[in-house]
Order: sequence, then C-alpha cells, then structure tokens
Amino acid sequence: MPEQPGRFQSAESTMKKQLTIFALLCIFSCSNEAVEKPEEIGPKGTFLLHLHAYVGIQEVDLYGIEYETPEGRSMSLDFSQMYISDVQLVKTDGTVYAIKGKSLLKNLKVHTYEIGQVPVGNYKSIRFKVGLPPSINSLNPTAPSDSSILNRPSMWWGNTAQPGGYVFLNVQGKIDTSHNMNKAPVPFVYKIGTNNHFIQVNMGEKEFSIEEEAYVYGHLIVDYSKLFNGITLNQAGSLSVKTAAENNAALGQKIANNIPAMFTYE
Repeated sequence: MPEQPGRFQSAESTMKKQLTIFALLCIFSCSNEAVEKPEEIGPKGTFLLHLHAYVGIQEVDLYGIEYETPEGRSMSLDFSQMYISDVQLVKTDGTVYAIKGKSLLKNLKVHTYEIGQVPVGNYKSIRFKVGLPPSINSLNPTAPSDSSILNRPSMWWGNTAQPGGYVFLNVQGKIDTSHNMNKAPVPFVYKIGTNNHFIQVNMGEKEFSIEEEAYVYGHLIVDYSKLFNGITLNQAGSLSVKTAAENNAALGQKIANNIPAMFTYE
C-alpha cells in the first residue's frame, strides 16, 4: 500500500500541538504554585492590640482598688492574666487575614502587644480566642519558642504545667455579694481553661485601615465585671473555680461562656 504522507504528517502535527499545549499548561501551573498567595505579598503594616482593663465604666489602674460594677457592687482585682491566640482581621470585603503563630499573655500592667505584619488594606473587624490552641496547650513550659509565656506558674493548675495544660484565664479579686450591695467585698478566684474552653471572641464591626509601614492599634476594653453575668453571687461555691475538673461543672461553663462579653471596642 502506498504511503500517505499527509495523514501521518497531520497526526504528527496534532501530537506536537498537544505536547506544546501540555508544556505551556505545566509552565503556567508551576508558575502559579510558586507565586505567593496575595495576602502574603505586597506592602504591610504592623497591627497591635491595646487592651484596657475595666470594671464597668472605670479603668483599672492598680490591684486592690475598689471599683463599682454597672449594678452598683464594689469590686476589686488582685490578679488578672489571660492568654490570647489566633488573631484574625476581617477585611471590608468579608475575607479574613489570619495572623498565624502568635500567642500572648495579657496582664494588668502591660497594655500594648504587637501581633504581627498585616497586608495594607481596609478592615472592619477583629477576631481572636482567649486561651491557647491544643498544639501549644500540650507543650512543656520550657519549650523554646513559647517558654516566655508558658513558664508562668501562675497559669498552671498545680505545681507543674503538665499534663493538664494551662490556665487560660486567671482572675482573682473581691466582690460584694450581698443582696443590697452594701457589704464588704469577699474573695473570688476564677481559673478557666482546658481545650473545651478555648473561647472564640468575634468583635463587632468598626472599620480601620492598615497603611504601609505604619503601626495600627486595635483598642479594646476588657470589662472584668462581665464575668459575673448570670452568676448568683450569694450562692455557696459561686466564687471559686480553681481546678480543671471544676471547669466541667455548671459554674465553670457559665464563666467561660461569659468571656466574649468582656470585650468591647474603646
């Protein structure tokens, strides 16, 4: 049978075209994989949290000073510390930028905490969690990358940090528990933690912008009187949560559920 050059040349030409298209697709695909995600490139600014401790409408400046709750009770703080992790910023278009790998230990005397680099743009809200993610909550307190915030006996359940993890929120002080709110304040101790109480806080909307190489602060109020929402203060045992086991009881659950209400914009 005589050869049919045209037929084979057409098939060969088609194969070459297919190989060329495949090669181009591979090049474009490989290039896309190598390019950083949009939120990871471009100009950035620095985002910081500025956290003010309050009781009602009064800012707490020192331990041991009596303030008044919104309902009129005398209240003072003797100790307050909490972990904050998983900070996220919500853009005005609804997309979310997560600031990864940052956990901080908030105490009364320090107000400002640098969170990290954030892409330039317009934002409308802040999200974070009170506590530590399970991957950090299970670490030894001398783990190099986190020892500065974990090696704090005040945030342990006992004499050692393991195996029960860390106390996420440790608030101690005094509050008037009387019906008429006219008696001397009595001590309370609330230690909230465990992986079940890694509490999400979603702030409302308040627009702000991140500008290139600028420092932008998220100013938040932390009202410690909100921890007592719905708590019957003159009931026996209502002022003490000290162990991981007590976190599973009704009082521990209630206090943990009150944590998001503590936070408002300044």
